Amino acid sequence: MTRQWVWYLAAVTGTSLMATLGVFVRQVSPGNELVIALGRFSIGFVCLAALRGLAGRQTSEKPVRVTWMLLASGLALAVFVVCYFRAVVSGTLANAAFLLYLGPLIASALAALWLGEGFDRTSGLLLGCALLGTLFITEFRLPTGADEIESLVFGFLSGLFYGLFLVLNNRKVQAGGSSLARTSTQFLVASLVMLPVVAVSGVSLKLSDVPWIVAVGVLHGFLALTLVIAALGHLKTVEYGSIAYGEPVAAALIGVFAYHESIVPLQIVGCLLVLGAGIARVLSKEDSSH
Repeated sequence: MTRQWVWYLAAVTGTSLMATLGVFVRQVSPGNELVIALGRFSIGFVCLAALRGLAGRQTSEKPVRVTWMLLASGLALAVFVVCYFRAVVSGTLANAAFLLYLGPLIASALAALWLGEGFDRTSGLLLGCALLGTLFITEFRLPTGADEIESLVFGFLSGLFYGLFLVLNNRKVQAGGSSLARTSTQFLVASLVMLPVVAVSGVSLKLSDVPWIVAVGVLHGFLALTLVIAALGHLKTVEYGSIAYGEPVAAALIGVFAYHESIVPLQIVGCLLVLGAGIARVLSKEDSSH
């Protein structure tokens, strides 16, 4: 269990870093969300390549075996980001965020049915509390117009592919190799998927946008996603799922303290539900080694 705390810490740190993404995206000229995603993956890939090159001089890294599952995880990474941005553009950020966070629930269900991880009452209760808390935080509302229905569809697809990304990084799915090598391969696949999408959508960047996109690549690509993928390789999907719901809590708190955004009592209740579920998951006596 002592070693397991390392991976819980990696999951918490990775999701906390990802919660700050909105701060950086707001600094980039509007309409460049897909360029930001490409920068996140491609710069993350370059940073990982440099790290692996330095580490390779000191240790012998176990080579990764490129499988369809590994390629699919990189594809899922790119698709869920694209769908999420489309959901945000065509609807409300709150609805898009809530639908994205159906992903951990979908992943936990797939892991239980496909990988035989099991889904006991405690896991279900904690995940349900986290999902309910996210519902309160985002104040999800049913769509009323055609644009909002489009946002609902893309939001659901973002949650679906986010869930696939999580379960495809489960240790029972990935065929060995180092975590850095697997992450690097996923970044490369996601970058190759994003290139034609960005080419079609176009680029309208200013020179002042470049440092922010580089920062996104380093912090939210290289650091955050590397930590998340490493944690997914050592935790059960439902364990990571309970912790992942801390991201909207962190994002809500950043909005309050950095941008002086208001927060209503129901959102505070949601934050407490999510935090309580995450802490209970970490402190659970359940053996996570199987």
